[in-house]
Amino acid sequence: MEGFIAFSKSAVLVYFFIIYCAVSFWALRRKNRERLESHREIPFREDQ
Repeated sequence: MEGFIAFSKSAVLVYFFIIYCAVSFWALRRKNRERLESHREIPFREDQ
């Protein structure tokens, strides 16, 4: 049972690392960068 727990902790760590890399890659692609840059200014816009 202890071997399974150690394996599952490692598997979860690798899983979240892959998810982190995928999201980072998606956010830094040129096509998405322009859209995300416009979204970062939303909190600073004044109400119209």
